[in-house]
Amino acid sequence: MTAIPKNPTYESAKRGGLLVDQVHDQVCHAILSGNYAPAERVNIRRLASGMAVSVTPVREALSRLISDGILCTNEKRAVLVPKLQVAEVDEIFHIRRLLEGDLAKTAAGHMRDEDIEFLAQTQTLFLDALATRNYRDVLKYNSQFHFRIYERAGMYVTFRIVENLWLRIGPTLHFMYPILARDRSGNHSHENIIDKARRHDGAALRAAVLEDLQNSLSALHQYLEHGAERGLRARNPAAKTLSASAGS
Repeated sequence: MTAIPKNPTYESAKRGGLLVDQVHDQVCHAILSGNYAPAERVNIRRLASGMAVSVTPVREALSRLISDGILCTNEKRAVLVPKLQVAEVDEIFHIRRLLEGDLAKTAAGHMRDEDIEFLAQTQTLFLDALATRNYRDVLKYNSQFHFRIYERAGMYVTFRIVENLWLRIGPTLHFMYPILARDRSGNHSHENIIDKARRHDGAALRAAVLEDLQNSLSALHQYLEHGAERGLRARNPAAKTLSASAGS
């Protein structure tokens, strides 16, 4: 399994906008791009240095993300990326199915030729990244693919809720891609979505998006189950070592 970059790169904050908003947006982008792993600590001073700002806007941005449930703190008040349990993953996907299905159905009638072209180009980049095991880029292109559809629905409150759910699940999603690459289930799902979007068929596009979500959830269950097994074997050295990670 490809390692997650330990030191994400950030752009220096620009004049003309609130620093806390710029920091918030860059951290969100880093989470959606797979730069952070579950249970990883978010280093405040490193963030401030990378964006050329003081620690104050960084603390304010992280506090906002903590209040939204995207980040958390431990007993030492360190800021961490939450490590989701199976029940939490299932709950997030349950809500995603309800909301993203509605977004897709509504968006179908508003998809333009340039949107379809964007989906096709993004899918090509997605598959190239999947083939080279660049799972950071896979996560980035996957979010861009889905969000292009959901934005066309014009349901901005629903979209913001979905975006929050993606931020909550993003670090964990990174680990499902080796399984999808092995099973190649992600290929069919996205191609099916593009086909239904091209036809402007709301019910069919909704069904295609739900199929894609189910494939993702199945892959995540495999990862979480294998991760639990590795943990048990680590505590019992006499047990047979698991031969490979979920992506081998």
